[in-house]
Amino acid sequence: MKFVLPLSVNLPRKKGDRVWILNLNSYRNTHFHVLNQAKVEWARTVIHSPVDGPDCEPPYRFTYTVFPASNRKFDLSNVLSVVEKFTDDALIECGVIPDDSYKIIPCIDYRFGGVDKQFPRVELEIRPYSPSEEVCKEADEIL
Repeated sequence: MKFVLPLSVNLPRKKGDRVWILNLNSYRNTHFHVLNQAKVEWARTVIHSPVDGPDCEPPYRFTYTVFPASNRKFDLSNVLSVVEKFTDDALIECGVIPDDSYKIIPCIDYRFGGVDKQFPRVELEIRPYSPSEEVCKEADEIL
């Protein structure tokens, strides 16, 4: 199962929408009321994605791949940790996964997918988890 997610959400304001970019810097510096509003808007984004549920039973392996709009350097976990938290909570809320504990999602990967100026995004792939998978071997094949 694959979800295509944006890198920001639009928060309605009286004088026009405000773009809230998902990353730890924004998360850390944003008032909790605005954070809650961003989380609600994010859940709407996820719910409007095709949500049928994974094709397999837990445990799952989640792979988050970011495709930024520019070559500007950034820390993957700075962006994807907030995307992960908001998305996991939205997936629980809409009934796709029962929980986001380590028993349900024991493996989470963060990846850089390349620059996409036309369609910056985050892709989430949900697959069955297999403890015998060699993460390092898979990473070596990508590089």
